[in-house]
Amino acid sequence: MTNKHNPETPALPLPSKEGKGQVEVRTAETVGMELLEERTAHLNRSLATLRAVIESAADGMLVTDENGNVLCYNQLYVDMWGIPRELMEAAKHPLLIQYCSNHLKKPQQFQLLTEEIYSIWPPESFDVHQLKDGRVFERFTKIKLVEGRNVGRVWSFRDVTQRKQAEAYTAQLAAIVESSYDAIIVKDLNGIITSWNAGAERIFGYRADEIIGCSIFGLIPRDRLQEESRIMSLIKSGKPVDHFETVRLAKGGKLIDVSVTISPMKDSVGNVIGASKVARDITQRKEAQERIEHLAHYDPLTGLPNRALLADRIKIAIAHADRYSHRLALLFVDLDRFKLVNDSLGHEIGDKLLKVVAERLQSSVRQIDTISRVGGDEFIVLLGQIDSPEDAARVARKIITALSQPHEIEEHELLVSASIGISIYPDSAKDASGLMRNADSSMYCAKEAGRNRYQFYSVELTSRATERLSLERDLRGAVERNEIFAVYQPQIELLTRRVIGAEALMRWRHPKRGFVPPASFIPVAEDTGLILPLGEHVLRESCLQARQWRAHCGTDLGVAVNVSAVQFRQEDFIDVVLRVLEETGLAAERLELEVTESVVMQGVESVIQKMRILNAQGIKVAIDDFGTGYSSLSYLRQFVADRLKIDQSFVRDLPEDPDAEAIVRAIVAMGRSLGLRVIAEGVETEAQARFLQGIECDEGQGYLYAKPMVVNEFEAWMAAWKMP
Repeated sequence: MTNKHNPETPALPLPSKEGKGQVEVRTAETVGMELLEERTAHLNRSLATLRAVIESAADGMLVTDENGNVLCYNQLYVDMWGIPRELMEAAKHPLLIQYCSNHLKKPQQFQLLTEEIYSIWPPESFDVHQLKDGRVFERFTKIKLVEGRNVGRVWSFRDVTQRKQAEAYTAQLAAIVESSYDAIIVKDLNGIITSWNAGAERIFGYRADEIIGCSIFGLIPRDRLQEESRIMSLIKSGKPVDHFETVRLAKGGKLIDVSVTISPMKDSVGNVIGASKVARDITQRKEAQERIEHLAHYDPLTGLPNRALLADRIKIAIAHADRYSHRLALLFVDLDRFKLVNDSLGHEIGDKLLKVVAERLQSSVRQIDTISRVGGDEFIVLLGQIDSPEDAARVARKIITALSQPHEIEEHELLVSASIGISIYPDSAKDASGLMRNADSSMYCAKEAGRNRYQFYSVELTSRATERLSLERDLRGAVERNEIFAVYQPQIELLTRRVIGAEALMRWRHPKRGFVPPASFIPVAEDTGLILPLGEHVLRESCLQARQWRAHCGTDLGVAVNVSAVQFRQEDFIDVVLRVLEETGLAAERLELEVTESVVMQGVESVIQKMRILNAQGIKVAIDDFGTGYSSLSYLRQFVADRLKIDQSFVRDLPEDPDAEAIVRAIVAMGRSLGLRVIAEGVETEAQARFLQGIECDEGQGYLYAKPMVVNEFEAWMAAWKMP
């Protein structure tokens, strides 16, 4: 027998399977078939093993030959793509590619890449595709070689949706951490910093490469080291750490206030491996809170305790006095005529003066005592412990002396004094409000007694203070109730006894009090500022009346109106006067404004400027109560005044008192030398009139001629007045 593949090859004898000694002759063809069967069986076993391996793979697997025929695949591949059974049975990769493309956001890209792989046939390839439902698949392909020959390609698909989402989430968290305004710091259980974001760099000043690997204790002030150690102990034990506020060290040793939240960090099995700390810089907030707290309890101008803090300290002082059986004192300090400084030199100068006053007050008392600013120019001194009222009097005298010294404010030398009211616990009152009220009453009595002095509280003072408050209350609204009016006293030319004008004087007729003396309500009006509406009312009424006198009396009488210091210092004073003249129609030359000598000597430059403006408008100015103040002759030359008015205190003792006579002669001579007319007030006798006429005093007014009269009486007097 010959082998059909090789005819020249003889048949070979082979051992018989049936028994010893027998020989079976087998051809090469038979042997080849057996080998083929063995190889096929081996291949089938290998394919079975491959299918088992593929089926157990975590990825979707597909194996194709070089022509795109499907050799095998696993169920995960089918499930991932949702491929119908009949499509898989067709076993054609191009059909699968078309099907899968329909599920992708970018199908054309998937198809082109697949075609490129079949065209170029690279050893390996990798790409990523996103499905329309949001899932993300990674595709990896590799050539399958058998005995060095390319027999196909393995395609694997991995669903990385969760991983991509986790990566995106992680990236988002990283971006949030990095962009966070807060410091986010991670440390291990030894306190070594392992993570440091941009917020931490901004707050603490260290770059990440400077601080990572360093101990967290480098950011802790010495007095807070135990705090951090306690926190680390809580973290290690797994106990929670409450949100807290503390102080930390920034670069350069700067202390900053931070708000901190700490959370433990755990590994996959739940063991604590470190801590994450979120710190927010609250330094500005703390500073703002401190400023608010300071403003709530301290005066923003002087830095002294305000009324609220003073009340608390008085309560504490009273409790201490009760416990240890000692006295305490409250001194109510009010600056005399401080308003003149504000009105003449401005509030900026006034504020600077108040600061200096506060410093002098502090230097006059002990450190344990409290000084509080409770109003514009009002201060209260709390002497927490005294042995006797004389201790309080000694402090009051010290304060008066300190404040009476000249105050150099910019280019101004200012002189101020203080009136002080004193109340003693428990003698004067049993509580804080009573002490303050009684000290206030005493202070007003010190002012009424002449200012620049102190006054202890008494029951009588309470009655007087209560009356003053009642008077102030009634005075408000008096104009609207038509209770304020003007009376007129004629002014006489001494040589001819001709009536040249009248002085308008303010009066108050109260429905219950009757006529209230000017000496009682004018000071109250000036202290409270009520003099402004009251004074404007009298000015308007007087100008209107002077305009009507021409019709009633047949003469162009002028009218002189008193102007208080408070009015004259107002910035809009001249505007008010001009507006009243326009509204009433009175000619400017028929109006004279009387200002006291003390007024014109306060803020001289401003006074001179106002006088010049008034003069330019035709309005006359008289310096009232001349001789009672401290006029500088050099300044008097600069004043644009028309008349000097001799105070009645000098006229009263004429002609018997030689001192009064000398003073009056000097005033008249000075007035005439300056080209000013001189008028004497308070003329009550013919002897006084003859003396004044004899020294060439121009004019006079007083009870010798007529008392102040209401309009009807004045007009009747004018009709009856006879010139010699």
